[in-house]
Amino acid sequence: MELLSAILGAIILYLIQMYLYNKYWCRNLSVDIAFSKGYAVEDDDMTIKETIVNDKLLPIPILKMKFVISSRLQFSDTDNAAVSDNYYRNDMVSIMMHQKLIRTLTFRCKKRGYYKINRMEVIGSNLFLSNENILVYKVNTDLYVYPRPINDIRFEAAFQKMLGTVLTKRFINEDPFEFRNIREYQSYDNLKTINWKASAKTGSLMVNVHDYTSSQQVKIFLNTQSQTLIDYNVLKEEGIRIASALAIIFINQGIPVSFDTNARDMLTKEPVKVLLDCGNNQIKTIQEALSRIDLIQEPENFMTIFNEEFLKAADHDYIIIISTYHRSDFQHFLLSQLKSKTEYIWVIPFNHETKLQVEDGLISKSMPMEFI
Repeated sequence: MELLSAILGAIILYLIQMYLYNKYWCRNLSVDIAFSKGYAVEDDDMTIKETIVNDKLLPIPILKMKFVISSRLQFSDTDNAAVSDNYYRNDMVSIMMHQKLIRTLTFRCKKRGYYKINRMEVIGSNLFLSNENILVYKVNTDLYVYPRPINDIRFEAAFQKMLGTVLTKRFINEDPFEFRNIREYQSYDNLKTINWKASAKTGSLMVNVHDYTSSQQVKIFLNTQSQTLIDYNVLKEEGIRIASALAIIFINQGIPVSFDTNARDMLTKEPVKVLLDCGNNQIKTIQEALSRIDLIQEPENFMTIFNEEFLKAADHDYIIIISTYHRSDFQHFLLSQLKSKTEYIWVIPFNHETKLQVEDGLISKSMPMEFI
């Protein structure tokens, strides 16, 4: 009789907990996942944080959390993961009543790109581990991985040469109504530009800096058409890094920069375009645009986009074209632009596998950059 009562009690307990877990297991259960920052640079180490809160009297003996992200983010912990084109994470924890758990995963940003997690699958078991319930949480966390800076000293002179060309073409007349910033007084400054209020605050002479009535501006074009049937994405990535480096150099000098490419945005599927602007926000905008370039999609024809842009260019524009593609049609296009007043330079990323031959008329307008 006692054995029968024990069996009956166990059955009743099992049915009660089945009912409770089926109905209430996800009540006051919250799961979140977030990157430690919204942006990083290639080869940076980053973390992603999983947060689980179970704010009820019902414990969850086994809680599984699953999410998927690109394997271009290289996680140090692969024990609970499967890695192919994507990284499939499957964590398992036990969480008690009114408990909060935080787990941190470390990874390295191996490649430039835009990475997003928009859902997590959560699976909870009951006390007897006999049944599992599934819930999908919508999350919204993304990460921009900016192009890696080019620190090769071989290219520093080339970058400075381009910067010098632009700076020497600036107009010398300042517009008193176009205020830019305040800086310390230099011996060559006009006494009329001294900002006495700012000088009193800082204890040293400060002057107002104004923009020019018509200043030089830079337009960066990136061509990602393939030179051969074999795609050299390594060189295209170097071209993206060059575009990033140049944009930062010019913007830091107060020079407005725009960016155009025939490569497509991985989100919009359209060619990437950033309008002319200056300042820290413009650096951020261009870096994000470069991060979203998708080299897998077929690019737009170069001539379709850039012929129109050349026609719209002003006399004081300085155009930088970055292109590993150097077939005759492209070089003839550049030769035809020699008649225009707009100044341009063709930056050519290449390596030992590239058979580079530049037309005589373009030698003075080209800047080959060899990557090992």
